[in-house]
Amino acid sequence: MTTEPIAMDRRAELKARHREAILDAADSLILDKGKARFSVDELADRADIARRTVFNHFSSLDDVIMTSCTRTLNRAIDEFLTVASVTPSSHGSRVQLFDEVATAIQAMDLPSLVSYFFGLLDGDDARTQNADSVFMRSTEDLTVELARRSGADEFEVAILVSTLMNGIGVVAQYWMVQSGGSLDTASRDLWNSLLHRLITIVRDGYSAPS
Repeated sequence: MTTEPIAMDRRAELKARHREAILDAADSLILDKGKARFSVDELADRADIARRTVFNHFSSLDDVIMTSCTRTLNRAIDEFLTVASVTPSSHGSRVQLFDEVATAIQAMDLPSLVSYFFGLLDGDDARTQNADSVFMRSTEDLTVELARRSGADEFEVAILVSTLMNGIGVVAQYWMVQSGGSLDTASRDLWNSLLHRLITIVRDGYSAPS
């Protein structure tokens, strides 16, 4: 009587493993090519699965790509929250929360993430719109989680998160134009310089010094 549940568990485990292998293969191809341009056959070969298995899990290549986008953003948010280690000890302090968020952003490997996303979207308007929607949901989730963990007012956290996230988008655009998305020492130094300027501007604002 226990044979059927065990068999179902193994099938579910195999299905989950195949799905992750497909997404990992898509990420690997995007990083190798610098663009999200590959065939189903290339994807299946990289994932070491049959071609038909791809369509057992995803409706199209774009479905694979946008699922990769969502997964990567979720991982980035998890990494951010881990690095930030925001705790209720801040007691809603705006200054402390800003410093925690800024420190976490500076500690993350954002150049690699940005380079990956520019390759993933590859100038495709439909993908960009979908990615924007995923990004907005991720930003909202991050705001709620930061507010919960810090005890800060959710409105103020939303202002902080949206300001920094949109600022990072501007930094990413300038960085891609000037660096071409390369990940060498010079391009990373450029990223750090642009990010530092963003954080300084957001922290100090535009008011005249007292």
